[in-house]
Amino acid sequence: MRLKIYYIGIIFSFLFFIKLVVGCGTESIGPDTNIVFPDSLVSYIHNVEPFMRIKCAYSGCHCDPPYNYSASTMTNYFSLFSPDNLGLVIADKPDNSVLIQILDGRLPHSYYLFPQGYITPNQIKGMRKWIEEGAKNN
Repeated sequence: MRLKIYYIGIIFSFLFFIKLVVGCGTESIGPDTNIVFPDSLVSYIHNVEPFMRIKCAYSGCHCDPPYNYSASTMTNYFSLFSPDNLGLVIADKPDNSVLIQILDGRLPHSYYLFPQGYITPNQIKGMRKWIEEGAKNN
């Protein structure tokens, strides 16, 4: 039993290492990435997509295969509404959207906990506003 737990630990360590080394893009990941949302008229292209790409859709998390170790992909607008992400974004209903529930801390985020400051209050408010405004592909 101890040997099995040891091997599982090695596998998770390896996957975490791969997540840090190989990425879906070249963006840096961390709290210092400055993505600021406006108070209204939130744009998918200018606000939401960069936020999702830098904070969610990187190697080991919600990027495209083969480096996606989660069940869902969040690399583009249409992937947010795919059957794999059913309920993730419900246009006009931020409180019913799983994404907002995760960002607000009301739902757990699988195995990964966001470090303090990784997602700012402005970013959570901006994502909420984008969904409230209809979750448009604008």
